[in-house]
Amino acid sequence: MVNKSSRALRACLGVVVGSLALGGLTACQSGGSSSSNSDSSFSASVADSNRALLTKLVGDWQFEGAWSGADGKPNAVQGRAAGVLVNNFFVLLDVQSTEGQLAGRTTREDGSMLFAAEPGRGLTVTAWGDASPSVTRLVGGSHDNGNVFSFVPADGTGNAAALVIRFDGPDRFTTQLNPGAALSSASYTFTRATK
Repeated sequence: MVNKSSRALRACLGVVVGSLALGGLTACQSGGSSSSNSDSSFSASVADSNRALLTKLVGDWQFEGAWSGADGKPNAVQGRAAGVLVNNFFVLLDVQSTEGQLAGRTTREDGSMLFAAEPGRGLTVTAWGDASPSVTRLVGGSHDNGNVFSFVPADGTGNAAALVIRFDGPDRFTTQLNPGAALSSASYTFTRATK
């Protein structure tokens, strides 16, 4: 479902989103430093650094790419997306296809992904789409000086998608869903929309 530019477009690549909550971190120290207090401070510091990296997803985007199923045949998809900062802790990326279907489902035209950096857990993404009855949760981290995000299923099951995001500068990134998978995979290139 898409509204004008005043509202974010909702959707993404067939992965699924839900609610994430960050609890407050309190460091109580009495008399000396303990290892758990140091770990909490380090964990919060890393989470803050990762949150800054997530802001690369903020903006209006155009995307194009393809998905393939078990037959290996590429199916073209084009669309638009909007990434917005939510409560200074999350980035919500809404995606809508304008030609073709995301992940090849005829009713899958839009979806959403909520990115977060959770202390002690790392980067997370919770995703959902209009044709998916469930929420998918992925965990991962950043690599290559923050230019690559990689995610795997949080529960360790093999039936959920793996996701890799590569940034090629401030105005372009690519996503790969299930890279190298035999049954189903997708690759999309996002370019910052010009107004």
